[in-house]
Amino acid sequence: MSFAANGTISGSTGCNAFSGTARAADGQLQVGKGLAMTRRACPGEGLATQEKRITTLLQGEVSMQPDPFADTLILTGNGVTATLTPGAGIAAQETSGSAYVIVSGVDATLNIRAEASTRSGVVSHAALGQIMKNLGCEERSDRTWCRIAYVDASGLEGWAAAEYLSAATATRRAGAELFDEIGRLQCRPALDAGMVKCDYGVAREADGSGAILVYLPENQRLLLEFRGAEVSGVSNDGGEAQVSRETDAGLVVSADQSEVTVPMAVLGLR
Repeated sequence: MSFAANGTISGSTGCNAFSGTARAADGQLQVGKGLAMTRRACPGEGLATQEKRITTLLQGEVSMQPDPFADTLILTGNGVTATLTPGAGIAAQETSGSAYVIVSGVDATLNIRAEASTRSGVVSHAALGQIMKNLGCEERSDRTWCRIAYVDASGLEGWAAAEYLSAATATRRAGAELFDEIGRLQCRPALDAGMVKCDYGVAREADGSGAILVYLPENQRLLLEFRGAEVSGVSNDGGEAQVSRETDAGLVVSADQSEVTVPMAVLGLR
């Protein structure tokens, strides 16, 4: 599904393509009446059910709820909920150099093959939005293939077509708790509370920017993005986080009733 600045919406149900008008404002997506859609028959009951759910969702007013921790957009309407993940659009060479990749640009799942060839057997299916380790990409006669490994306990490895992979950003990796380093920093869970130590994890980009996930008491979390001394973010209940002051210990970032002190070394400044 794609949204354009001129107020149009387009996409695919996995069977038929659709297009029309839509206006987003105040957490709502107002879809125009009469979406144009191709009329191909959907093979299989599963695909037909999927198309019915999507067309039911895209009728009238739809609520939009971004989830910065998962880097997703949740649409809910007419009893149907859909979770959108960012699409493709990152050049293959950028994907090739990324340590982690995310499945994108497929309607449902991506075939993971035993060898770098469409003639090779499928060993697994990776879901849209799934993050995997990139063990290296190779240019073959038909396309670029990347050798990937699952980050779960299975450790399963295989090959995936690079055009269906995008570089997993530091923010997405931090939200998924895939860290380059972990540690503890000073935090204050409430304005009337004392200072305590909170766990954090950081994911870094090659240019020195990155993202930090801070674990506060009472299951509260902060997801912070940084580039040098520029730090901003959001809490898991939707509150915005921003730098309030600088101390000898680091940058103090406030969000709602809590604050954390991010050491300059974590930001790569010392």
